[in-house]
Amino acid sequence: MAASSSGDGLVSWLIGGLGVGGIVLGLLVGAYEIGYHRGHEAAGTSVAATTTAPATTATSAQTTTAGAGGATAARGQQLYTADACSSCHSLTGANGVGPTFKGLAGSTVTLSDGSTIRADDAYLAKSITDPDAEIVKGFQKGVMLAAISSFDLNGKPQDVAALVAFIRAQR
Repeated sequence: MAASSSGDGLVSWLIGGLGVGGIVLGLLVGAYEIGYHRGHEAAGTSVAATTTAPATTATSAQTTTAGAGGATAARGQQLYTADACSSCHSLTGANGVGPTFKGLAGSTVTLSDGSTIRADDAYLAKSITDPDAEIVKGFQKGVMLAAISSFDLNGKPQDVAALVAFIRAQR
């Protein structure tokens, strides 16, 4: 009897382990697919496509963008949506888990240490690639870093530039 019940426990344990392993494998494959397609989208975009893209009319919370700079901002908008930036940063002026992007570019930002800084392109890029370097007053350190750690934005300067252009277009 004891051998039979321990054998059943082993079988249950193995089945449970296989189930959890399958879930983990599925998550890894899904993450790979997202990164793979995101990389191919960026790599497959020709210079002509980025410089001659049609003007995009943004939503009511955005400024209309046009031309080559508009194509970069449009790429930033794709990243804003695909990378779930929108779940923490609004375009309406309402703060969420992170500061709103509306009117952020060029504004003066108060940091958690009480100092102020101008939200120029360099500040925005640094906030994207090293989000814990300068925390905006009222927001928590570590939240954005945890959310974006899998995106390897330090290795994707074109994506960072596109996000900065998109943020700059939010007036």
